[in-house]
Amino acid sequence: MDIEFTGFAGDCIITGRFALAAKRLTDHLNAVQAVPLEDVVLDGLDGQRVTAPTFTIDRTELCAVVGRGPRGRRALRIATDRRRLQVQVGPYVVLGRYHGPLGATSLRTFAERDPMVPLTDATIAYVVGGVLEVMDAPTLIINRELAAWYREADEEFEASLVSLGQQAVQTEA
Repeated sequence: MDIEFTGFAGDCIITGRFALAAKRLTDHLNAVQAVPLEDVVLDGLDGQRVTAPTFTIDRTELCAVVGRGPRGRRALRIATDRRRLQVQVGPYVVLGRYHGPLGATSLRTFAERDPMVPLTDATIAYVVGGVLEVMDAPTLIINRELAAWYREADEEFEASLVSLGQQAVQTEA
């Protein structure tokens, strides 16, 4: 199944089409080293744009990917505890809900996960050509191995990220 792909690399945002071969995008990304794309646009964080009919990126170069495609079978889902997590991954700051095992009292389980970890109700912030961009996504799959740091979110951080997003919208208007 072909799905729309939006990935965040260290120096650009990549959009294109991706042939999903697994039941969920997270599972597919964790199973491969290379991510082949078609009809690709690379928007550099410096404001430059490049298009290509095909492009392959190594999974280790992806900081985050917008979660699209099927969510997997409902019958296989397990109950989880959700924690607000803030992460610095490459040039991106991410805020989202991490779904960990019930009763876990630390983020140790996050560090033990596969490299690509989904966060729900996510927000990603980054700078393009000197302008702050803030984007919300129902699911954002982050590359835990590229995270400079991660911690449970606090209300002050969430308020500042929301404020930055509102300021960016007001500036554009």
